[in-house]
Amino acid sequence: MIVDQLKNWRRYSTLEELRPAFEFLELHAETLLPERRTEIEGDRLFALPQSYVPKPVAGARFEAHRRYADVQYVAAGAEMIGWAPVEALEVETPYDADQDIAVYAQPARYTPIALSAGCFAVFYPEDAHMPGCRLDSDDPVRKIVVKVALLP
Repeated sequence: MIVDQLKNWRRYSTLEELRPAFEFLELHAETLLPERRTEIEGDRLFALPQSYVPKPVAGARFEAHRRYADVQYVAAGAEMIGWAPVEALEVETPYDADQDIAVYAQPARYTPIALSAGCFAVFYPEDAHMPGCRLDSDDPVRKIVVKVALLP
């Protein structure tokens, strides 16, 4: 997992698989993209722009992916994303290869990450994450999730 401000993305440029995602975000961070899948490099790299009101932490679930890393960038608003290692969680919904997702119960202990506008978090397959949770207000969040294929 990586957490930082978008302006610092070049510090991670040695992670070649992430470079195109950061370049896309740098170009479109202020753009109001339509809320639908935005192709960048076909199934290898695509963006999922979204807007929503953050949900309460109570009842929220963790998720993890195997085929893709998530680069979650908050363009406006703020949210809390929970983080925990996949191996420490109880499976609620087994991995679905077609949707590239497994769902996990919220554990008693996890690491809360505050993401405000201009910040991103990168989650790899070993990083379970609970996105879209209320941080300190019900103000809407505008986010771009870039999916980066890790497996051929």
